[in-house]
Amino acid sequence: MNTVAERKIDEDMVRYFVWSIWNFFSKTAQIDPEIEAPYLLTSFNHSDYTGVIGVSGSQQGAVYFTMSRDLLLDLYENHYAKSLGETLEAADEQELDILLADSAGEMANTVSGNVRNFLGENFLISTPVVIKSAGNQLSLPEECTGIILPIKWHNHVCHLVVGLRNNEQL
Repeated sequence: MNTVAERKIDEDMVRYFVWSIWNFFSKTAQIDPEIEAPYLLTSFNHSDYTGVIGVSGSQQGAVYFTMSRDLLLDLYENHYAKSLGETLEAADEQELDILLADSAGEMANTVSGNVRNFLGENFLISTPVVIKSAGNQLSLPEECTGIILPIKWHNHVCHLVVGLRNNEQL
């Protein structure tokens, strides 16, 4: 039987998530993020949009990518829309909200999917769910260690919260 210490997130996994975040922003937006030192979750509140990915298999838990509406607007207007030759000016508020929520979910999915490439087929990820619940307490699945990765990108701050436990020998 595993002890709690054996089920915690290891240093390599944190590195995979750091690399995946860096890769996402540098390739998608051509602006490198600044990823600050990770720290253990004691409590944390959701930002405007949070993309959530459930994890099962060799790891159990969830990955949360929580960000402001302003970050999503900046990312979309200055990077996605330019490459597609589009603008957000014509979008009504409901369309814009759907677009931003889809973008938040896709960001969480991309970061988690890139980590899956390192960890292999036993790191199973769900389709993204998006929570719009700014200011509400983020809750981790039971017995998961939570690591927060603060990210600064293009004058915005967002956070990746990794709440996982090793599930290989339970």
